[in-house]
Amino acid sequence: MEAILEQTLKDNHFLLDTVKSYLLKEIVPQANKIDHDPNTLFYALRGLGELDLLALKVPRHWSGKEVSEQTYGTFQELLARYSGALVFLQTQHQSAAGMLVASANSSLQERYLPRMGNGQVLLGVGFSQLRRAGDPLTVATPVARGYQLNGVVPWVTGWEFFGEFIIAATLPDGGAVYGIVPLVETHQHSGGTLTLSPPAQLAAMTSANTVTATLKNWFLPTESVVFIKPAGWIHENDKKNILAAVFMATGCALAGLDIVESVARRKPLPFIQKAFDSLQQELNNCRNAVREAQNNSSLEFAERLQLRAWAIDLAGRIAHAAVTVSSGAAIYSHHNAQRVYREALVFTVMGQTPAIMQATLGRLTRSGFENEPHQSNLRCGSSSRKVRGGRRGSREGTEEEKKIAYSRVIHLSHVIDSDIPQWQGDPPVEFETVAELHKDGYYLRRFSLGEHSATHINASNSFHLDGVGIHEYSAESLVVPGVVIDIREQALVNADYTLCVEDILSWEERYGKIPPGCVVLLYTGWQEKWSDQKAFLYQDEQGSMHFPGFDSDATRFLLEEREIAGVGIDTHGVDSGQDTTFGTNSLVLEKPRIVLENLTNLNQLPPTGATLAIGALRLRGGSGSPVGVLAFVP
Repeated sequence: MEAILEQTLKDNHFLLDTVKSYLLKEIVPQANKIDHDPNTLFYALRGLGELDLLALKVPRHWSGKEVSEQTYGTFQELLARYSGALVFLQTQHQSAAGMLVASANSSLQERYLPRMGNGQVLLGVGFSQLRRAGDPLTVATPVARGYQLNGVVPWVTGWEFFGEFIIAATLPDGGAVYGIVPLVETHQHSGGTLTLSPPAQLAAMTSANTVTATLKNWFLPTESVVFIKPAGWIHENDKKNILAAVFMATGCALAGLDIVESVARRKPLPFIQKAFDSLQQELNNCRNAVREAQNNSSLEFAERLQLRAWAIDLAGRIAHAAVTVSSGAAIYSHHNAQRVYREALVFTVMGQTPAIMQATLGRLTRSGFENEPHQSNLRCGSSSRKVRGGRRGSREGTEEEKKIAYSRVIHLSHVIDSDIPQWQGDPPVEFETVAELHKDGYYLRRFSLGEHSATHINASNSFHLDGVGIHEYSAESLVVPGVVIDIREQALVNADYTLCVEDILSWEERYGKIPPGCVVLLYTGWQEKWSDQKAFLYQDEQGSMHFPGFDSDATRFLLEEREIAGVGIDTHGVDSGQDTTFGTNSLVLEKPRIVLENLTNLNQLPPTGATLAIGALRLRGGSGSPVGVLAFVP
């Protein structure tokens, strides 16, 4: 099972790497043209088909990729980041494929599904009218061997791209029949007609050719029916899939951030960089919260709704920021900032329901903006609190208030016991009872352990003669943001694996640039070996140690290019077992920075957004100290 999981992870990484390579090479240079030129959009869509990427959630036995919701979300986010029109168009096709997967009509499945991934068959959808209140716009009357359809479908995307689309029409009992009809003007021999309006002149993504379909006495045969759903099904499905479109909004927000970052490089204005850092951090928090929600089936609908509204709000604000920093040039219709701003408007209303409208307006009109949903608790029973603290830090001498928004707190320290894994030569962990309750009226123990035992922090003087002791670390330096880089896959294959610069850059492509002043935590999976001393501190017959760590070049990059505050790891050393020079320790501790070792529960942290509170013993002149590390998770 572990081998299958490992192969699946590798396949998903390869798929996403393939997508990104295609987008950067073929889509980015012509993103604005794709937005308004149908032919260019068609070739972009065909490119996805040539890569067999148009049936990602279809099972493998139907020639699909059968990817997870997480991988599909990342795929959608990538496309939205580089072309709103492309993600908008292909989403219709992917949705149609998903509906066919859920169908009981095996003949339709056999006819369409095997040819949808490579684009041999392209299929759209047209059922948004079911969400509208009042009299149904499209009705279905049961007749012999099928249904007669009459009415209007006001939003069908993909004319001249898709040969057919899945239509929905309301039945007399309030249910709906879903079936496949042509996306071309057609006159049936029985007298039924399907006519199409000219493409709508949309503000964005006009190249996707959105039309209105009108049906008069159209005969839908039973063999073309995908499925029949009861009254209210569409609304329940919308609730279930409330986060389905959120990645298009976050992808749009990433596109806006790309523009802001590009301008920040060209214009040496500190306030632009400050705005970028702030928006990037908030977007990372939002994306992490959404991914956590994907894995939490017990999360209430109201909280998922707030995440959807947060993503929509962010897309709009970041797109507006992209326009702002681009100045007057952003008014030109061909400017990237203008395109992204228009795309943000589309993703605001895409798949909109009254609940989404209300939640979005709530975000847009509320006061006291906190960069978090009103209900930021991502697990049932958790609560949202704020830790507040003030300090004198600005040039004007005014008080700067710092806040930690969190919904839960996690121990990152192992329990200390006498049988914990110990570095060779370290003093043993000992406990001695010195007072007993029944005898002395209270219970008390003496304990003894080394400064670098259990979960601990290394001080600067542990590797540098002129370094400071642990008692000289300021309280403020021990409350820091943390980011987590997961290298479990690499460490599973190679116990001596070390984090490299390429790993860091790959991580930043997904989660954003590592902000200055944070502690980079390396999650290797070694925390799971803590109860097995031989496995945790694996030593071969030659006496060499084997466990993963930081590469010295990666450490220099993090210190010099990202200006981090320190590093941490779930092994016994930030240096790998093969590094007998303690290169990373030496580099990081040239200044009184942070080195944390023997951490645990890193699997419970998001990649970004957590704040660490490091409780060190103030041992005078100490080379380090056992620590209680708490992570405040938003």
